[in-house]
Formats: sequence, structure tokens, C-alpha cells
Amino acid sequence: MASKKMDPVALIKKEIEALEKKVEALRERLMADANKAIDKAKDQADKAKAKLKAEQDKLKELQQKAKKNVDARVQKQLDRAHSAVSAAKELELDAQALMIMGREQMKELREDYRQAKAMAKAAKDAAKEFDKKAKPAAKKTPVKKAAAKKAPAKKAPAKKAVAKKKAPAKKKAPAKTAG
Repeated sequence: MASKKMDPVALIKKEIEALEKKVEALRERLMADANKAIDKAKDQADKAKAKLKAEQDKLKELQQKAKKNVDARVQKQLDRAHSAVSAAKELELDAQALMIMGREQMKELREDYRQAKAMAKAAKDAAKEFDKKAKPAAKKTPVKKAAAKKAPAKKAPAKKAVAKKKAPAKKKAPAKTAG
């Protein structure tokens, strides 16, 4: 069973590698989504520009017509054209804002990816450092335990020997005085 177990550092390394793969896949997916959003925003901006141009052309045409025949109907058309131009401008501004947000999102994604890579590298380095420190420490520990066991064993018999010598000496002394 012990041979089948992986050491903690290897497990951590394996987990880090799996996380790196997930981060990379997520980054690629998010970058693709951001690119799609930017492309969509560009398309919207192009459509808005085309619509703005068409509305401006229509407005010019109506203004020329209005100069010739100023009547209520032409004035209503003029008002509608002005509001259409305003709406087209707003649409264009919205599309440009979407493009800017898409670019900002891409910058943030790149920064997040760089940070994730740096953290993964730091974790790998820490695991390697731990591995280096753990192996020498494992070799030193049994040597210290063996030395600790020998020292008390030597001290205990020495004390017993001293105690035995003192005890018989006391017994002999009274025997000599009695005899």
C-alpha cells in the first residue's frame, strides 16, 4: 500500500498541472468570447454608421425639399429625420462603448492569466523546495531518535550500579562493628 501512495508534493504538482490546464482552457474560451463580442460590436458600429449616413442623406434631402415647400407635413418628416439621426448616433456610441468594454475585458483576462501562471509557478517552486527540504529531514530524524534511545539506556545502568555498591557497603559496616 505504501508504494501505491503518492507523496504530497507529487499530488500537489499533479493538481497544479490540472489547474493550469483548466486555466488555459478557460482563458482560451474567454478570449474567444471577448473576440466575438468585439467583432459583434464592430459590426454594430458599422451598421450604425451606415444607418447614420443614410439618415443624414435623407435629412439633407428633406431639408432641400423643405426649403422649396415649407409645410406641416415636411416639418413632421424633418422632425422624424432629426430623431432618427439622434437615435443612430446613440446606437453608434453604444457600439463603440461595447468595443471599448470588450478590449478592457481582454486586457483583464490577459492580466488574470499572467497572475494565474505566476501563482502556478510559485506553487511548483514551493513544492520543489519542500521536496528538497523533506528528503534530508527524513534522513536526519531516525538518526536523532536512535541516539536519544541509547543515551537513557547508558545512564540507567550506571545509576543502578552505584546504588548496589552503596547498599552492600552499609551492610558490611555494621557487621564489622558487631564482630
